Amino acid sequence: MSSGETAVRNRIEFLDAVRGVAASLVVFHHLMVNISPEYRWFGHTFFDPGRIGVVAFFLVSGYVIPLSLRRGTQNAFWIKRFFRLFPVYWVAFALYFAVAHKSISDAPLWVWGMNFLMLNGLLGLVSILPPAWTLSIELLFYIQSSTARLRGVLDRTVHFGWLWLVLFLALAAGSRALEKDLPLTLPLLMFCAALGHSLYLRDHGGSRIWRYLLGAGLVLGPVGTYVRGHDGEWAPLTYSLSFILGLCLFLVFYLLQARSVPNALKWLGGISYSLYLFHITITHTFHDLLGLDGPLYFMVGAAASVGIAHLAHRYVEKPFNRLGHGLSRTRIKAAIGASSS
Repeated sequence: MSSGETAVRNRIEFLDAVRGVAASLVVFHHLMVNISPEYRWFGHTFFDPGRIGVVAFFLVSGYVIPLSLRRGTQNAFWIKRFFRLFPVYWVAFALYFAVAHKSISDAPLWVWGMNFLMLNGLLGLVSILPPAWTLSIELLFYIQSSTARLRGVLDRTVHFGWLWLVLFLALAAGSRALEKDLPLTLPLLMFCAALGHSLYLRDHGGSRIWRYLLGAGLVLGPVGTYVRGHDGEWAPLTYSLSFILGLCLFLVFYLLQARSVPNALKWLGGISYSLYLFHITITHTFHDLLGLDGPLYFMVGAAASVGIAHLAHRYVEKPFNRLGHGLSRTRIKAAIGASSS
């Protein structure tokens, strides 16, 4: 294997490692919240492991999406993204509704439709499948990057990180002035994606903008949370420390990307999307429906979450991913044929 191939392999492995740890933190958080008042106090007072995982996920997206857009056409990118995201999401959505329909709010039909299309997070609507609120923001990053790629300015979108950070600060000030909880998390996660993009540019051209974005985020992220103050759910320390630790999680694996990743962690990264989507159904089933509690609930819930995620990855994610890749290759061949005729 050439040194170039080794570098690419190590980068893919490091991204899988981040995904695996990030998804595990989200699962750990939701399991512990159900059984430990002390943990709930800690999470509200110091840092939230689930939020750390979410921040790390967006850094991964920022790194990998520019790479994906460079490898093919716009149509191929969106075909692969659609089959990567939506089929397994719809299965997780349906399964959660089947076991938790009694606890789901009586939302209007159009809200269900927006959830079905993953648009609820962008519109500030309730997320019927609780963890899926981040997926709308993920789609927004795809749209931003894809539009820039179409216009031939993909690399310049890294500078949008500044705009998202300014919007975060503006919403923080607005929250304080209006005494109303405004959607600060959306621009902050979009900033995280821009930071991930800047690290991709560092590895594929030597860009140094990552230094300035990282420095600005480490300073202005906490500043914004303290400007906003306590909103009833997130204290400034909790919000800012969770954000900083999410950055650190990604950066640790990024700095160690030349080293090989344990197979177990690579496997966990492979099933991370299913784990993120399905674990909430498991936690609800074992805790709220079956009444399990304590260490038994944690162990059974964690094992079942990983097991269901493995099955969903193998029998839903992978087949639809293969379908998406096959259809994208067909579109690429058709485009090449049309251009040469």
